[in-house]
Amino acid sequence: MRVPRARFLHILAIAPVAAIAAGVLGPTPHALAAASKAPSQIIVTVDPSFGGQPTPSHPNVPFDPGAVGVNGLLEKDVDLDVGKRLASLLRADLVDVVMTRSTDAYVSAARREQISAAHHAVLVISLAAATAADPGTRGSLVRTPSTAGRAFAQTLSDALAAQVTDDGLPDGGVALGDAAWASSRVPAATVEMGYLSNRTDATLMATIAFRQDVAAGVRNGVEAYMPAIIARRNAIRAWRSDHPGAVAPGAFAPASAAIPGASGFQFAPVVAWLLAIVAVGLVLLFREAVARVLVVLIALIVRMFGGVMWLRRTAIRRRRRRRTMSTGTPPEQPYQRRVSVYDDIPL
Repeated sequence: MRVPRARFLHILAIAPVAAIAAGVLGPTPHALAAASKAPSQIIVTVDPSFGGQPTPSHPNVPFDPGAVGVNGLLEKDVDLDVGKRLASLLRADLVDVVMTRSTDAYVSAARREQISAAHHAVLVISLAAATAADPGTRGSLVRTPSTAGRAFAQTLSDALAAQVTDDGLPDGGVALGDAAWASSRVPAATVEMGYLSNRTDATLMATIAFRQDVAAGVRNGVEAYMPAIIARRNAIRAWRSDHPGAVAPGAFAPASAAIPGASGFQFAPVVAWLLAIVAVGLVLLFREAVARVLVVLIALIVRMFGGVMWLRRTAIRRRRRRRTMSTGTPPEQPYQRRVSVYDDIPL
């Protein structure tokens, strides 16, 4: 028993060194705690209204191009382009933007509300264009489903009017009673950036410069209504500066993401290494007892296997007995060689 005991003592002597090395290789608890406290992005929904196109092979697939301008401009195309521009501006300020559609696809009103609610957005901005029977009607308009969102709609309207003043678009103010986003539990507003039924407004909406101005104006309104967006952006940037190489959960990667580049002492790997090494040492120390236990286990397995074979042979004999009783035919006898007179003749 001296050799196993000596080995066991050697293992115990090496165990702390190996365990400490394992603890040093991983990220520190301080770094992990810092990552868990990293500021998360504010979530905002951008909803480019309408979308989709007719598919002859699937006539039942819904689509809605929205209004058609006097110049042939489709509302769905304007909405999507401005929506992408607005999303890009908000993301530059580290806002987590949820788009109800990012391609020319039809998304029902109910589905758009589900998408926004599932992502826990705190604001909803829907983008649209207006149309009127009077071709002289023009200007921007911000609609909101209820008085609860009036302050948000007014802030968007003021910021948009200030941004597109040089474009010559009149400010139409705010209107209540928008059916879109009526079930939203967070402030929601629909920005109508002009009238496609008006030649001047439709011409403006066809230009890239005007679309960019609309996106910038809406972005300004969102950040004016919720100053926490800029404060959160600054907090995230400060966190990233204080934690180079780390990934902020929620803002840039899932909370379970690894933190590359961080190093230090970890307690959990130390415990795991110690337990594993002690287990190996105990096996070496009591190897004779372990061997006896293994022999007993093998004997039990063999005995169980033999019992199974005995049960199988018993079942076969019972089946033969039942077959004989049902048919009246005696069971087949094993082959016996006939005795011959020549058997006694010596060769």
